[in-house]
Amino acid sequence: MKYLSLLLALLLLSACQTAPNIQQIEDENRALTAELDQAKHQIETLRVNESQLQAEVVELKRVMSVMDTEKTVRVRESSELRGQVRRFAQQNIDALRDFLVQSDLLDYVGGELVQRDNVDSESLLVVDLANPIPADGTLTGASAHFITPGHFTVQVLRPVDDQWVVIWQSETLQAPRAGVTRVNFPVSVGVQQGDYVGYFFHAGGLVSYSRGTGDTRYQQAPVRLGETVSTRRLKGEEEKRAYSVGVYGLLN
Repeated sequence: MKYLSLLLALLLLSACQTAPNIQQIEDENRALTAELDQAKHQIETLRVNESQLQAEVVELKRVMSVMDTEKTVRVRESSELRGQVRRFAQQNIDALRDFLVQSDLLDYVGGELVQRDNVDSESLLVVDLANPIPADGTLTGASAHFITPGHFTVQVLRPVDDQWVVIWQSETLQAPRAGVTRVNFPVSVGVQQGDYVGYFFHAGGLVSYSRGTGDTRYQQAPVRLGETVSTRRLKGEEEKRAYSVGVYGLLN
């Protein structure tokens, strides 16, 4: 009887402890179920948002494609119009230049185009200090009294402190024959008042010079576009050379 009472007491104690555990588990299950339902709802909301965003992306791509097409058309039309304007302007510039050349109305900057007593025996860079550009404008070509056919290059030099910077250089030009000849630049060049003009003769004997009537300095080494020419390194200050070469164009 004693053992039976003890067993019943243990069973009652166990039942009292198990009941709360079961209730706690059920509460936790309900909480997890609620969280799961909430997560499912959020996932569904995200799916809806994703679908909407994908639709917006598709629409944006369509709009961008239309805009690209329109832009391409506008660029092509604008390029064609600019090309037509440039061709029209260039044709008029060329026609005006030809008219001025034929009428001998272009401005000339340089030495007198006459036969002179001396010629160089080697290639030479000469800078005409006696004839700086007198006004802003555009140069369209060079002219010289050539002793023989040959090649030369024209450069525009701009003073900076005690040296000059080569700001423009023509293509290699060809003198087709001896005598006074004009050679047009393939592309005209703008110049400023105070610029100087240099000439690189690719071989000696191309253009003659005289002493005592000008101020043309020279050196054997050529210079390239963007490089500088030092006034101290140029020779010929005391010789006062004058070469039969110059440039022509439209000056203000």
